[in-house]
Amino acid sequence: MNINFSLFTVFLTFFAVQAMADSHMHTVSGTVTGCSTKNAVHVLIYEESGWKGMNHSQEKIYEPSKSGTCDVSWSMEVPSGPYALASFEDENGNGKLDFFFFIPKEPAGFYQFSGMGAPKFDKMKIDVDKDMDSIEIALP
Repeated sequence: MNINFSLFTVFLTFFAVQAMADSHMHTVSGTVTGCSTKNAVHVLIYEESGWKGMNHSQEKIYEPSKSGTCDVSWSMEVPSGPYALASFEDENGNGKLDFFFFIPKEPAGFYQFSGMGAPKFDKMKIDVDKDMDSIEIALP
């Protein structure tokens, strides 16, 4: 009886420690460059499940800079896992990235992607398992 109880206790402890490690939050931070000083800048974090529908899991909005330059420093807390990072400048103030035939009408950028065509999650993702900084997202 004591052996079964001890094994059960070890089993539960192992899974409790694993669950705590998996739920640890990490700071992901960086800079958005290339924006104007006139409009709000949105920084978005996507999980793979929301990528195709462009349903972000987190968003922070930074108001226009009064300094005359636009280098937006941003920071978010996320649990361990794969994420894609994006940003856009909301030129018309409607709170969303506008498209014309699947092409962004407002300045938009993705971390680890430059080029033509729709970015693929697997090509852009970062695996967050620790704090990450110095992530730069450049807007055109």
